[in-house]
Amino acid sequence: MAQQLTAYETLVMPDYGGFDLYDADCDAHDDNTLIPRARTQVAAGNGHEILVVCAQSRIKVRLHIETWTAQPPLPDEWEGHCDLRMEFPTGQLIISERTRGAWETTVPTGDHHARLSYRGRKTAEQAASSSVLPAELAPYEGTEEYLLQLWPMA
Repeated sequence: MAQQLTAYETLVMPDYGGFDLYDADCDAHDDNTLIPRARTQVAAGNGHEILVVCAQSRIKVRLHIETWTAQPPLPDEWEGHCDLRMEFPTGQLIISERTRGAWETTVPTGDHHARLSYRGRKTAEQAASSSVLPAELAPYEGTEEYLLQLWPMA
């Protein structure tokens, strides 16, 4: 039975329409094959990084990161998910807002299954497109959410 090891939560500004996740040793690559896939699937990865395309680029999104001992059950009340894979040689997961900045959190080292679930995309997209002033967007911060669940490759 899968047990949750860690949980981390942060707000991310979707600079240029998204954000990137990668290990500190891998750094983000210029993998142009990820962009079209991420646009149609919400996220795409190449084993070294995950590129997430958000529904809008004006409101911070909430990112939850969980590590597990084994594959967790699919989370309830999420609109969809992408199954990916990530390699963590250092265990330092970089969360990159692209040109706005980056920070890290710690995850177990090694190769992992990575499931990225999402919800609230339509609500955030509608709010971002209908509001003119940044102050009008403040109540929607975190409405668009992403959940990254990691567990070891068997």
